[in-house]
Amino acid sequence: MLEHLTSDVRLLARSVRDGTRPVPVAGLTPGEAVRVRRGRSVLEARIVDRFDAWALRDQCRDRVTEALRDAGIAHVQLDAVREEPHRVVVASSDIEALRATLSVLGTERRLHLARITSRGAGPARALPRLPGIRSGDVLRVFSPQVSVTGRLLPTMALGVDIEIWERIRTSRASPDGRMLPAGSLVAPRTNPRTRTLTPQELAAAQADRRGQSPPLEQVTFPVDVVYTWVDSSDPAWRADFDARRAGDSLAGSHASAWSPARFTSREELRYSLRSLVAHANWVRRIHVVTSGQVPHWLDTSHPQINVVRHDEIFPDPDDLPTFNSHAIEACLHRIPGLSEHYVYFNDDVFLARPLRPEDFFGAGGDIRYFPSRIPVDDELPSDVDLPVVSAFKNGRRVIERHFARRPMTRPRHTPHPQHRGVIEEIERAEPELVARTRRARFRSATDISLAAQLQSSWAAATGRGVATDTSYEFIDIWSPDVDARINRLLLRDDVDFYCLNETWIDPEQCETADARVARVLTMLLPFASPFETDVRSEPR
Repeated sequence: MLEHLTSDVRLLARSVRDGTRPVPVAGLTPGEAVRVRRGRSVLEARIVDRFDAWALRDQCRDRVTEALRDAGIAHVQLDAVREEPHRVVVASSDIEALRATLSVLGTERRLHLARITSRGAGPARALPRLPGIRSGDVLRVFSPQVSVTGRLLPTMALGVDIEIWERIRTSRASPDGRMLPAGSLVAPRTNPRTRTLTPQELAAAQADRRGQSPPLEQVTFPVDVVYTWVDSSDPAWRADFDARRAGDSLAGSHASAWSPARFTSREELRYSLRSLVAHANWVRRIHVVTSGQVPHWLDTSHPQINVVRHDEIFPDPDDLPTFNSHAIEACLHRIPGLSEHYVYFNDDVFLARPLRPEDFFGAGGDIRYFPSRIPVDDELPSDVDLPVVSAFKNGRRVIERHFARRPMTRPRHTPHPQHRGVIEEIERAEPELVARTRRARFRSATDISLAAQLQSSWAAATGRGVATDTSYEFIDIWSPDVDARINRLLLRDDVDFYCLNETWIDPEQCETADARVARVLTMLLPFASPFETDVRSEPR
């Protein structure tokens, strides 16, 4: 008990430091400002009902570079490679002009400035309250924002760093051995682009940025997202489900194969899509795979949205209708127009912070996958296993048979990066195993988990996948400690993904479960996405 209390106290103290405790916004409207304390900083944050992390980072860069350009201050953009802020290089000889420009920029009260040191960010202040500026300084300019639920958004990390590079007066040897002529600029800290700029390089960089090739570490190929979705409240779907359950032989099958918990929709898809818009605007297209159902709120005319029916991707129409997510996952790579690299989401999985394509793929196309620490035991699959556990055992045996190597642990319930070529290779190597999984209308002990487990294991065994750690929160909304876990999640800002899962349903407590889901999603994702045709923002 004391250990939990101490943990909660530490979390509360950290939430004060990081500004993750919600602030009162009742009676205020989007566009108005509210004061938020974050550590030693008191921010004047604008309330917003829309959020796009990477667009905001670009906007901060563009506002600063436009102001520098208008003031005639020579500068060079060093755009971010991954999740760090963009950088703008200014010469130390232009400090006074920079100070005047920032003072003018400070009329936009939404912009704040913090000094960045080797120990991190110092206290932030609203422009035009400027600190003393000197050669070697790094000044982060950002626009604090708070959601309509009062939660401080991760805007401090989504700004632009103005770096004051020393302009040398006499020639000097560079760390690389060449002699730098007078007037060259020397960086105050490391960056992935360059440590110095000669006057000629500075002029060339200002004149033409189009010739700058993308970094080798940066993903440049398109990335799609694929969702599977079902709503068991649909009468037509329910009639199909009941008929097939009565007609199919399910003797010996695990009860979870037809548990209502696996088919219930609390509009999680609406909120998972919101998390994509807020934290991953680099996604090219979003494919929603259903039996023919369409969420009532989904704008199917949006150019990014593609609703895909099961009969468009199952090679054998006799395998339909299906109520087996393993069978559906074994067909996802057949979606017409799907990119070679894509990320597979269950609709109960959400992005918790801004992420980049490189969090899911290497620049050369290899996948990042997220194994748990829960082992796949040595016993053979059986009907007493949860079907997903049997599927993991079957996948382990496939890898052992082909590569004499063993996947040790189960995957986490996170987004699953996918490489279409790897899955097609598995299908060629194990056609009967894939076909058998597709034929099973309900989850069975003979399934494989192609998208969630086997694909990543095969990719790793063939040099196209890398096990990667991630910060992740799995919440079973029916577990005894669920409310305490939700409390902790709502105060954290260090989670990459979270999942609101349910393994069973108590029909007498559905309203309680609905309220738990709504509490998380309406607090963390109150931003309507461009994919919604209605204005309602509450899970039902």
